[in-house]
Amino acid sequence: MANVRHRARIAAMQVLFELDITDHPLEPVLQRRLDDESLPADAAEFAQRIARGAWDRQSFLDNVIEQAAPNWPIYQMPAIEKAILRLAIWELLLNDQDPAPAKAVINEAVELAKHFGGDNSSRFVNGVLGTVVSQRQG
Repeated sequence: MANVRHRARIAAMQVLFELDITDHPLEPVLQRRLDDESLPADAAEFAQRIARGAWDRQSFLDNVIEQAAPNWPIYQMPAIEKAILRLAIWELLLNDQDPAPAKAVINEAVELAKHFGGDNSSRFVNGVLGTVVSQRQG
């Protein structure tokens, strides 16, 4: 199941990335990504919930990111890091249906950043998410 959830998070991240750098509408982008990915039904539903949830709450999530990384204005952040942070923060703060442990969400986001981001992406993502979690617990 973990591997399937990982693939679902990748699909959701790719949707959020495309939406951020284009003016494409959510649903066709999401449908195309899910058609290409051929995930099991529960994983496809999970990917849809993350992508829709993060896109619908983008301004809230961006505000959380800016509070956790005040030296990095959101408009200067690479789109891939924004996509990873949006989906991870949505999962940490807003996913009340089947929440994963914070450590698992952060580890997944760091892995995505290592695979898809630049040299410092994983450290940046880990730092921002660590700050988000500690602010929420404080």
